[in-house]
Amino acid sequence: MPSNIPLEVLQSLNWEEAVPPDDPRFVNTDVARGENVQLRLTRKFGIDSARQKLFAPATKHVLFFGPIGCGKSTELLRLHASLRQGKLLYPITLNLRNEVDINNLQYSDMLMALATALVQELAERNIHVAVDELNKLSNWFKEHVETQEGMRELSAEIESKASAEMGIPFLAKFMTQITAKFKNSSTNKSTLREVVRNSFTQFALAFNALILAAEKGIQGKDLGLRLLLIVDGTDKITLDDAKRLFVDDTEQLLAIHALVLYTAPITLKYGGTTHSKLDTDIVLPMIKLKDQAGNLMPDAWQTMRNILAGRIDLSVFQDPVSVDKIIEYSGGHPRELLRIVGLACELTDTDQISPATVERAADKLADEFRYWLAPEDYAFLAATDFAKGEFIGMDQRSSNLLWRLALLQYNNGSWRLSHPLLRRLAEYKKALALLEAATA
Repeated sequence: MPSNIPLEVLQSLNWEEAVPPDDPRFVNTDVARGENVQLRLTRKFGIDSARQKLFAPATKHVLFFGPIGCGKSTELLRLHASLRQGKLLYPITLNLRNEVDINNLQYSDMLMALATALVQELAERNIHVAVDELNKLSNWFKEHVETQEGMRELSAEIESKASAEMGIPFLAKFMTQITAKFKNSSTNKSTLREVVRNSFTQFALAFNALILAAEKGIQGKDLGLRLLLIVDGTDKITLDDAKRLFVDDTEQLLAIHALVLYTAPITLKYGGTTHSKLDTDIVLPMIKLKDQAGNLMPDAWQTMRNILAGRIDLSVFQDPVSVDKIIEYSGGHPRELLRIVGLACELTDTDQISPATVERAADKLADEFRYWLAPEDYAFLAATDFAKGEFIGMDQRSSNLLWRLALLQYNNGSWRLSHPLLRRLAEYKKALALLEAATA
């Protein structure tokens, strides 16, 4: 049961936490978002839910976009759980933030971590893989990695353990250590990246052989027909890294013949991805509290209320209207909802949260926009709201405002509004008043 003690609620809130479908805090947001994203994702990879059959393509790499904190990771956990039950696609999910340096990501880091995750899964589930196919990856390591300066200590360890421990368990242990070097040592990271680049064709062939062998292994254990590799955390990388990874290095990703789903920064979508060879058309919609005409969307409000009720006993609020206020101020963004209630829990000095405390929390979060919004930004945001969110195209300013959540978009981007919190600011009110006066 959610706590009715504000301080306890505050300490339990975690903006980065994704909620799996078996968690009591999980809320199905399909209706509120206006789209069944799960159905779209499964159909991308060939699952016919009605027939319970798989018509998977030979290879497909899909990008999954959405603003940070809107619920992509929760949707991926939900996808992972449902696929494990369906036994058509066998998912392996990798959260890159736990495995590599997400602030300096290249394709070599990601693919190495992905190969490691696959080998670890094979070891943990005791999935049989033909020795010849496994040796292709082992031989690549011996020929190209172990011979490098800084890797010789690991090489010596391999030789000492070769007779005692071989096959998947040892390869999993070894690859885990290699991946750690990508994350923790800048010198080894540079060396390993160069190794992967210089021998990428051989690495890709070895990785592809392992994927095919692994798929035979999961079929043999009746776990699924094909693998789906899910990569989370790639929506947190910088736009420059995202362009390099998903645009400049597309051919390296496509060289891995597999079904792969990646999260991707929404700014990359704003920058234009129609020319990409990757599949780039799925965006997780925001929860739309109102339509473009300003009419309330009851299902969306109830969904946000349910998300809130999973974290805090709503009786904590002195006035039930405060719950609706918090929902309204969130703009339909789940993480913003939690940020507001978290700050309200911090500011209250009693076990009840008053309406005044909710307003103080809203004001303090609104003030954060002042640190970086320019005068021209206020004019742009006011003009967008004045036009009832009419979409007139993308530029660097709107891209930056969307990335930093000053501007929220709905209906997959067909209309946009400013964040409700920043509308409290005097600078915004002045810009809107000037616009209204000029129009009058």
